[in-house]
Amino acid sequence: MEAPRLYCPACGYELPPGSYRHRCPRCGRPLEILGSFEWPRLLGEGETPVVEYTRGGSRVAFKLEYLNPTGSFKDRGAAASLYHARLLGYECVVEDSSGNAGLAVAAYAARLGLRARIHTYRGAGRGKKALIRSLGAVLVEWPTRADAARAAEAEAGECYYVAHSWSPIFIEGVSTIAGELGAYRDWDFIVPASSGTLLLGLWRGALRRGWRPRLIVVQAAEAASLLGRVRLLARAGGPTSRLADALVLRDPPRLDEMARAVRESGGGLVVVGDEAIREALRDLLSMGFIVEPTSAAAWAAFKALQGEGYARDSVVVLTGSGLKYAEVLEVEAGEHR
Repeated sequence: MEAPRLYCPACGYELPPGSYRHRCPRCGRPLEILGSFEWPRLLGEGETPVVEYTRGGSRVAFKLEYLNPTGSFKDRGAAASLYHARLLGYECVVEDSSGNAGLAVAAYAARLGLRARIHTYRGAGRGKKALIRSLGAVLVEWPTRADAARAAEAEAGECYYVAHSWSPIFIEGVSTIAGELGAYRDWDFIVPASSGTLLLGLWRGALRRGWRPRLIVVQAAEAASLLGRVRLLARAGGPTSRLADALVLRDPPRLDEMARAVRESGGGLVVVGDEAIREALRDLLSMGFIVEPTSAAAWAAFKALQGEGYARDSVVVLTGSGLKYAEVLEVEAGEHR
């Protein structure tokens, strides 16, 4: 199998066969795949369950992406990206991450025999950082998420920079989720978004299959990059969002594309803060869904919309596992009891 070539839709530059960059070397914009790309399932990622539920007259389909091998939807993108790295002959990979992407990269690097170096910020979840180390990856902590991104990019070239916020290969991997949700194509899709890989992967995968879901994007109060770019549908939970530690990217490189997808779908934005996330997390735990706080942000958004009179059937994507947040969940559930 040959690795796909990449090109820049902004300036037309095409990378030479067998080469990889995480962004265009001519204009610095995001790249896209020229042709198609296929890869094997490496750790059983994908094909996650859907559990239906009814609330206030609306049907909800919870897509349990937290049941992927490392506990998040990022496994889909990591599988495609690291298989691509192996095809190109790389021996090491590097990534910047608030946790889930780094954990997925560490696991798939171990599966494929690649060395991994993960740059993260000091406020990232302790459980995720411990798991990254346990998988044999080198973990480097920085003061901020932006510092981590700069450090990882500086290592690009020597190692394969996964760059999930930029990479069309990663988004292609995530796009496989759309093939599992065709039965719900006429429902709204409520999707947390920071780097936008889930939002864009779902949108691209749906368009490829001939359907156009209405996208309701959920962002944390302290990192709502789409605010002012798309229609604001609701706010809930106050101005802080420390619980949603996976929704911290304030200036994602594909922000224009994210905004365009939401507008073209006829959807909009819900901004949620800690109070709403905390309440939603308790709700989900009471239903038996052991998810991380970022996943609860999507349920918080659905509840906020219902408070505004929203009455649509919705897919709520539960993105990450709460097993990596045992101490946080114990505190939240304990307070609830």
